[in-house]
Formats: sequence, structure tokens, C-alpha cells
Amino acid sequence: MKTVILAEKPDQAKKYADALGTIKKGKGFFEVTTNILDGDVIVTWGVGHLVGLASMDKYGDQYKKWKMENLPFQPKKMIYEVNSNTKDQFYNVKGQLEQADLIVVATDPDREGENIAYSIFSKCSSKVQKTPKKRLWINSMVEKEIQRGFKNLLDSRETYNYYIEAQTRQISDYLVGMNFTQFFSLLAKSKGLKGVYSLGRVQTPCNSLVVQNDLDIKNFKEETFYKIFGKVIKAKKTVKFINETKYLTKEELESAIKKHNLEQPITTSILSVKKEVKSKKAPKLFNLGGIQSYANKKWKYSLDKSLKIIQSLYLEGYLSYPRTDCDLITTNEFEYLKMNLESYKQVLGISFENANMNPRKEYVNNDKVLEHYVIIPTEKIPNLTTLDEAQRNIYEAVAKNTILMFADDYTYESTTVKININDLEFTAKGNVPKNPGWTKVEPLEVDEKDKENMVLLPSFSEGEIIQFNPKTEEGKTKPPTRLTEASLGGKGGLMDKLGLGTPATRSTIIKTLIDREYIYVEKTKLYPTEKGILLYDLTKDILLGSPEMTAKWEEYLQKIGKGTGTQGVFLNNIKNFICSTLNELKKKDISSAKVEQVKNSDKKEIGNYLVKEESKVYKCSTIESPNEHFVIFKNISGKKLSTSQVKQLLEKGKTSLIKGFTSKTGKKFDAYLILQAGQLKFEFPTKK
Repeated sequence: MKTVILAEKPDQAKKYADALGTIKKGKGFFEVTTNILDGDVIVTWGVGHLVGLASMDKYGDQYKKWKMENLPFQPKKMIYEVNSNTKDQFYNVKGQLEQADLIVVATDPDREGENIAYSIFSKCSSKVQKTPKKRLWINSMVEKEIQRGFKNLLDSRETYNYYIEAQTRQISDYLVGMNFTQFFSLLAKSKGLKGVYSLGRVQTPCNSLVVQNDLDIKNFKEETFYKIFGKVIKAKKTVKFINETKYLTKEELESAIKKHNLEQPITTSILSVKKEVKSKKAPKLFNLGGIQSYANKKWKYSLDKSLKIIQSLYLEGYLSYPRTDCDLITTNEFEYLKMNLESYKQVLGISFENANMNPRKEYVNNDKVLEHYVIIPTEKIPNLTTLDEAQRNIYEAVAKNTILMFADDYTYESTTVKININDLEFTAKGNVPKNPGWTKVEPLEVDEKDKENMVLLPSFSEGEIIQFNPKTEEGKTKPPTRLTEASLGGKGGLMDKLGLGTPATRSTIIKTLIDREYIYVEKTKLYPTEKGILLYDLTKDILLGSPEMTAKWEEYLQKIGKGTGTQGVFLNNIKNFICSTLNELKKKDISSAKVEQVKNSDKKEIGNYLVKEESKVYKCSTIESPNEHFVIFKNISGKKLSTSQVKQLLEKGKTSLIKGFTSKTGKKFDAYLILQAGQLKFEFPTKK
């Protein structure tokens, strides 16, 4: 009996082998002596995707060059090929699989892990296809959890539908990407634009979201509104009573003031005083989107960077499996967290009273944890000094967020005081903290409106007579908030709300848009480039650019994972969509104005010039004649020009005095540079 365990990557394989027993290194595998599994045991590994979909040219010589006549590209059967960079390891893996009596799929416990394993099997012999298979499905890389997983292997059929879902997503993304990337790139090239215009089933709708947000901000027209409020002085404190009605003109405001007789101070009585003790539980546990959003706001980490850090901590065994959208744990995890609670507190250097030591449904629900539970610290606690700064930040955030569920709730007294003046209601609100609870460790997040409610009110009683001083205030409507990586791809972000992508893929999608220069990040905020705006312009009226359509696709893909949808139906719909959309697009054209904006997008406007920085020169043209160029060399007579000196030249036609030029004879001299009709000249200082 020979059991071959297939891990996804080398470090994962080593963890498995070490947890199982004693190991002997072979070429691309480990021999393991263990009492957990019967017979001979081998652990081998992929290096990510050893096998993937073949490029278009593998389907025939006619596809070696991109041509419009090749579209739509819809092969009857998809071709898979071994990755040339890792083919040696593929043959190592294949050799072991061919000899197996039992195969354990031990790639990452998710859809992509399934796809990696079965893609490798597809390039092996029919014997490998028929060999019995089991599935390792664990939530952490702690030795005890690995051993438990191998003692309780699943039948591979329990997770096989995840492979079908992942493969369907892979094929559909490939077909959409190949067809539309080729079409738009050829169309752009015909208009004089260079480079590849990559499109995708999820990335293109996400680009639409960023551009639409930018347009909403640019097209926003600020409006003024007016409100009536009142001041009441009590116990030497000024209390503001607010009416929520907004008046859009001064005439409306004045009319309301007259109608309700608010031209002067009024003596009135308190209508009602409502006091209520309220509580806030500690924040929900972190799923992937949650910790990514937290890290993006707190440390400006990109979603992709956070995922990589969490993945590294998972592989070290410090955090549980990262690619999860669940925000609950089961009673098993709750019990080990409770057992290790004091150790977590010690390593984090925090203390609080352990007030909630029984599971609560906000954090613990056995019935709702299906594939993976939330991201939590494992029983393996790190020495924080061995982690780099980013790892330490993420670990501390996850660990602290987890153990706060054991702390007391934050309680406060909420007071609402109301008065009614001639049928117009005014309200004053205030909160008085009673027990800080978990907020002693993690400050309470409050928005602007909540801050207004956190004022401490003096004591009022129902029927009490007060002097109400009417006032008015002017406000301005606010533009839409610009998207950040967190508000686009994090927990509760736009992609989450619209069902675009999965928690595991959202960071990659945003990174792809940045890498392909459709969007850029500035102080965590997302902005579209001219290239991204052109792509939006081309796709905004077709379903490819529609977030709603992509969300429907994603919904059906998840049905495939549950076994209630089929790959054939989905791929047939994708092929019909590609065909009809390409026919529609071939009738369209690109806006010449948008093309010019893209061509000039890498140029800075300085004075009356458009300037493109190249390796040795600044290439310049006037705004009026963008096709007529002249150059300013970066090095002139042995002197490197600074950007500020180039700016002086273009804005004023002359630099300040530059010292240290070197003549052809090697003599040093000082001079001004002047620009005349696109030509640079020296102007020498007047001798005293």
C-alpha cells in the first residue's frame, strides 16, 4: 500500500511531512515514516499551477498572430499544458502519482486548491484518474491540526464540486479575457495606441466602478441648505437642540421661521426625556475582507499585501486559514481560544476582565460554519520579536480582535430630550459611558454623527420650563466619498455588496487593475487613469462592463460548487455572450478625443507645453501643436538638469544661474539656460 500526498507548495509539504513523522528527502518528494497512515507514505508538491490552460497559438497556426478574423475564439475542447518553468517538478509529481494506491489531495483547502490538484491529475495516465482519493481539509498549519486532519480525511467526492466550480471560472475567465483583450487591443492599435488592453470577467466591471465613482465626484454640484436649531442654557452648559428638516432656499427657511413663530427666544417646556442603558458587543471576528479593510485604514496596506502577510502567518502556523468569508467559529475553536486566553493577553501586553466566557451567537455558531471558520490565532503563539513589522501588526490585530469577545460589553446611558415648538420638533442627544468594557483595549469607532451624540447633557425633566433661543445654520451637501481599496474590495465594500469576485480573489483583481495601469492609488484612494477611462467608455454600454451581470455569473458559479448548477450551462451562456457582444462591438468605434487623452496621459502640462520624460531627454511639444516636438537633454555640458530647472525653462523661458558647466576643452563655466523657438542657448552673466 503506497499513499501519495499532494501538497500545493514546498513549504506546505514540509509542514505535512514533519507533522506526520520522520522524513527522508527525495527528488521532489519526502519519504515519511508515520503511524498515522498505513503503508509507504510519500509527500510531494506542486509549485502553484504546474498545469494550466494553453495559450491560443497551441490551438492552431492561425492563432499565432492576433487577428480580428479569429474572433470569436471558442475551441470545442480546452487544451491544458505543463508549465515549462516547473516541468521538472511536474514529472517528479507524476512519477509518484503513477505508483500510488491512494492519493491524498492536500493542496490549499479551497476551490483553487482543488483546481490545482485535478489539473495535475488531468496530465497523468488514466491509472491516476482511477486511483482512490481522499481529501485533507484543515483550518490551520499547527502540527496537532495537521495530524487531526490526516486521521480524519474526507472522501474526495465531498469537495469535488469545488474543482468543477473553479475549473468553470478558470475557463470562462480565459475565454472572456482572450476574446475581448484581443479585440480591444487590435481596435486600440488601429487608432495608434500602443500596448495590450487587457479585459476580464471581473476586472472590467471593477474598473467601471472606479471610473463611475470618479465621474460622480467630478460631476457633483454642491448645494447649500439651511437648518433651524436652538440653544438652551442649563447648569452653565449650552445644549444644542436640532431639527432635521433641510430648507433648500433662504425663502423656505424664512417662511418656516414665520410659520412656527421662531423669530425670537421662546419660553417652552420639555416634551419628553428618554434615558436608556445600551450596550455594544466587541466587533465581529475578522474574515479576510475584514482584516484587509482594517489594515488598509490603519496602516495603508494594500489588500494584496495584507493577504500575503496573513498567508505567511498561516504557513508559519500562527493564524488559521486566511481565504474565508465566514465571520464565525465553532465551539471547538472557542474552547481552545478560552484555554489560551491568558497567553494571548500576555503576548499582546493587554489586560481586561474575562466577563464573557460562554459562547455567544455573534461569534460562535456551529451550524453556520461550513467550509472554513474565521481568521483567528492558533494555539501556536509566536515570539513577536521574530516577526517583521507588518507581520506583527497583522498578528496583533487578529489576536486582539479575537480575544475581545471574552471582554465585557461597552455600556453607556443614552439620553434623548425632545421639545415641540409650534408643531416643530427639536431633539438633543447625549451618551454617558457607564462601563468601558472592551473599549479600554480597542477604541470605539465613531462617525461624525455619533460624535454629536456623545456629548454629556445636563439633567432635564419632563415638563421643565426652559428658554429656547432659535438659531439658523448653513450647510453644504457633500460629494460622494472616493473609493479606497478597503471600500472597493474589503468587507462590506462595493465588490462584496455586488457579489463581484470572492474574498480570495478581490485583492488580486484590484492589483491587476493597478498593474495594468487602469487605476492608481494615492494615499489609499483609487483614481482612474486615462487608459481606464477609455476602457470604461468602450465597455460601459455592454454587459462586460456591468457589475450586475458579473454578480449573476458569480452567483451561478457558486451553485456549481454546491452541486445545483452545471458547467455546461454556464460555459454555453458565456460563449453565447462572447459571440453576441463581439458582433455588437464590431459596429462601434473609439472616441478620437479619448484616444488623444490616452496618448497624452504620460505627459505633464508645464506652462504652455506638454512634457514626456524619457531616459535621456524631456520630449516637449506645445499644447497648440502636440505633434511638433523638441527635446531638452537631461545632461548638458556635464551638468544634469533638475526638474525645477526644466520647469523654469518651460514656464519662464530662462533658468536661474547654473554653476559648474564644463566646456569641450574641460573648462568650467556658469551660465543661464534660455529657450527660444525650441532651441536651448547659454546666456552668460554680465561681468562686474
